[in-house]
Formats: sequence, structure tokens, C-alpha cells
Amino acid sequence: MKASYEEIKKRQNALLKVLDQTKQATVSNLAQELSVSEVTVRRDLHLLEKMALIERFHGGARIIDAIQTNDALEKIEQIKKALAQKAASFIQNGQTVFLNTSSTALLCVSELQEKRVNIITNNVKASTVEHHPNTTIILSGGEIRFPKEALVGDIAIDSFSKMKADIAIIGCNGVSPEEGITTPVLHEAKINSLILERTTGLKIVVADYRKIGTTTNFLSGSLKMINYLITDSFADPKMIKQIEKQGVIVIQIPI
Repeated sequence: MKASYEEIKKRQNALLKVLDQTKQATVSNLAQELSVSEVTVRRDLHLLEKMALIERFHGGARIIDAIQTNDALEKIEQIKKALAQKAASFIQNGQTVFLNTSSTALLCVSELQEKRVNIITNNVKASTVEHHPNTTIILSGGEIRFPKEALVGDIAIDSFSKMKADIAIIGCNGVSPEEGITTPVLHEAKINSLILERTTGLKIVVADYRKIGTTTNFLSGSLKMINYLITDSFADPKMIKQIEKQGVIVIQIPI
């Protein structure tokens, strides 16, 4: 009988708990500890490695510390890039695009190929991203908030309030069926809200599995304000169903 998602997650969480306590363990030891087959452990380890939660070595695995390794960060970056590629495919030639300070949204800039578009953003890093000459990047202006290099404050708010875009792509720290789209930074939440309000066409949220079902301090917008959520195949299916019930089209990218 095939295990349910809840059973699989419970087993994987138990596996992570063992690794968190021991820092590393062999496949054989994990199988004994969890009372499952080594084949099952290897399958779980393969998935958890793709999620950048553990590192595998020959015959076993180790937990990834809170300060993530380069390998773990690279895996997360691969997930973000896959989401950005899909989001960029919605952008049409000649459109004006709002992007917020999200690192995932920023990756869309280099995925536009030869499309002639205008990008309006409060992300200073957008000015240094490699992009096609057909792409025009407009910075909103405002106070630079480090280390994220986000443009915020009255000037940024005034700029966005006087502009409109055909499509918006924003990232966030949390997407919840109950609380909507949230961020831990008040100044950025205000800009995100304006971006959604001032977009006449598609509004897309890009968020990897870690953000789904999570809530942070400040509301950027309700789920009813967006058309698409682009996430990955690791996202909690229960949360996805609840989000879809609110009218959001969810696209999960296989990783």
C-alpha cells in the first residue's frame, strides 16, 4: 500500500531529527532507527538532498547546518531559477513589468531572452544583472535598505503610485491560505502592495516550497489579488489545495 504524503513527511521529519541529533549517520543505521528498509531511506535522502536539507556521502548522510553550505545554497538557487524561468515565460514582448526585491523575481531578468520589455523595480541589484539590450531597467528611486539593497521610503512609494505595469512578478517570505502574501519588512510590504494594486494584468507570486504555508509579519496582499503562484514540487499539497480554493492557479515545477 502506497504511503500517504503525511506518512512520508512524518518519516522524513523523523529522519531529519535523527540527523540533527547525530549530525551524520549511515543508511543502515537510519533504516534501523526508523524501522524501514534501506531502499526507503535512500529514496528519502535523495529527496531531502534535492531540497537542500541534507548532504549525502557514500553510505550515509549528514545534516546541513543553519549556515548553509555552498552545495545547499546552489540547490536552492537551482529551484529559484526554475521558478523564474516559468514566470518569465508569461512576459510578452513590449510589456512593462513590475518586479519586487525578491531574489527569485530578480532571476527573471536574465530569462527574458530577446523580448523588448520595460522592467520597473525597487531592487538595486537589477542594475547589475546581465540582461539583453532590448530590456530596459528602471529603478524606482528611494532610500537603499541594506543588505538586501531594496529601495524603500516615500520616494519609492511615490514612484510606484504614479506608474502602472502590464504584469507583476513578486517573491515573498510567506504564502498562506489564511494570511495571504507576507514579508518580514514593513517598508517592502508597502511597495509590494502598491505593485499588486498598480498592475493591470497578470500578478504572479514566485515562492519555493519553504515559503508555502508560512506567515511572516507584514501583509503584502491577499491571495485574491494574484492570478498565479509558481512554486516547486516539494510544496505541501494540502496547502496547495487550500490556496487553489481561493482562485489562485498554482504551477508546481518538477525539480
